Formats: sequence, C-alpha cells, structure tokens
Amino acid sequence: MDNIQETLNIPSSFFITSTLNLEFEGKAAESNPAATFGFSVPVITDECPGKLQYFPLGKNSHYSLKEKVNPDVFTQAMSNKKFCVIICNSIDIVHEESKKKRSFKSRDKGPLAFLAGVWDATEDPLMAATLFSCTFLSMDSDQEGGRMPLLLTANQISSWISGNLSLEQRMRFIKSN
Repeated sequence: MDNIQETLNIPSSFFITSTLNLEFEGKAAESNPAATFGFSVPVITDECPGKLQYFPLGKNSHYSLKEKVNPDVFTQAMSNKKFCVIICNSIDIVHEESKKKRSFKSRDKGPLAFLAGVWDATEDPLMAATLFSCTFLSMDSDQEGGRMPLLLTANQISSWISGNLSLEQRMRFIKSN
C-alpha cells in the first residue's frame, strides 16, 4: 500500500463566509492553514446548507471510489451517509516514498476548491457529546499517488448536498465529474 500524505490548504472563515454568503456562528475560527487527519476543516452539510461549520477530518480522510464504480458497493457504502462539501484553497497529495507532490485546485479557477464529502455524527456516552467527522471522496488515478479528490464546482454544491438525490443519481453525478 502506498504511503500518502494529504494536506488541505484552508482559507479563513471570514473569506469563506463572505465569498459564499454563509452564516457562521461563534468566533472566526482560526483553522490550521494546512489541515490533515484530525484537524477541523470547513464544511457545508446537507442538514445546514446555508451555514459554515467545522468538522474534524476523519482518520480515513478519504473514501476512495474505483474508476468503474460498482453500483452495489457504492449503494452499500453510502446508504447511511450524510453529504457535505469540504472547502479549501487546494489539496496537496504527496507520495511519501518518491516525494512526488500533486496539487488539486478549484474546478472553477477561483480561490476556493470544493471537495465532495460525507459526514457522520456519533454519540459518545462517556463524554456526553456528539462527535462529528467528515471524509472527502476521491477517485482512483493512474498517476503516482493513486487517487485524486472528487472536486465540485460552486454550482454543484447544492446538488451534492441536496437530500433530493437518490444514491443512483449520486453515482451518475460522480461519474459525470
């Protein structure tokens, strides 16, 4: 298995909210500008589409989809997921053995990149709290590094997080990107 380091380059909350006209409650979060596993990243979720939130990037920071997505596998993997968009300036994927770095930026050629993702909330009875996490989707790639994030355009955000899409429609949406 390849050893890969993924780093999301995160813009400020103020920049995101003013650019996308989103609500944000609380202090302007000073997010780590180079977020990896465990760091909170800015998201827009299907449950709060007009609000900027921060969720930790899950341990399996990406959910990899094969080039030829198997409908049964996809349906099983996504059947209990909630959908989100992770916001960044870019994502860098470094193959640690060869030190080869690939950067992925906005599909719109703008300052913000939007990663298709899923999120989860679990109850922790010991902490008496709800724990949130998010994961971005990636596609297998022939290039070294083995995968590339599923990038969306700004116009695709509402479609991706919409609760109106069936899993079959989501699969077609992914294949069309």
